Amino acid sequence: MGQLSNPIRSQNHKTQRGVSMIVVLVMLVIIALTSTAAIRNTTSGERLTNNLRATNVAQQYAEAALRFCESELAKPDGARTVANLKNANLGAAMPYDAATGVNSSDGVWRTTQVWLRTRTTPPYVVEVPLAQIVSDKSGASAGSESSSFKPATPPECLAEIREVPNGKAYLITARGFSPDYRRNTTTGETTQGSVVWLQSNLLTANL
Repeated sequence: MGQLSNPIRSQNHKTQRGVSMIVVLVMLVIIALTSTAAIRNTTSGERLTNNLRATNVAQQYAEAALRFCESELAKPDGARTVANLKNANLGAAMPYDAATGVNSSDGVWRTTQVWLRTRTTPPYVVEVPLAQIVSDKSGASAGSESSSFKPATPPECLAEIREVPNGKAYLITARGFSPDYRRNTTTGETTQGSVVWLQSNLLTANL
């Protein structure tokens, strides 16, 4: 006589296969979720790195613009090569209020029109020459140009005259932009990328 199959054992085998399938599916789901989280973290890290790199580039361009304006304003007025940095084109000095210890005017650097180049009275924004940027970043001689250092939006600076307790000083505002910088051409608001602002005060006998 042939042996009869044990129905209980057969049922146990089916149950074990069912449990194994569930465990495998759960493991697959966990692996998928872990992989998705890892990819998301990698993407976020790359985006953060790119943002930091863009801001660093904008910072370097702003520093180049600030140095350029400072070096020009440190020269005697007649020796300056940029017309918009001559004293006659810097506008009226911001008055100093001795009672409060600050200038009674904030200057035009806060206004949108001056940076959009729509202002019709001085002071005016100065675009930094490419040769100056190349010299600052690569050590190349002045007058040389390299497309590898050419920014999409050239850095710029603005010089104003402000009264101080002991006379007058130059207030210099510089801006540098990341390669992906974009702005609203009507409002001047940044719509993409980074912009870095730097300021300095220059006391000189040239005023």
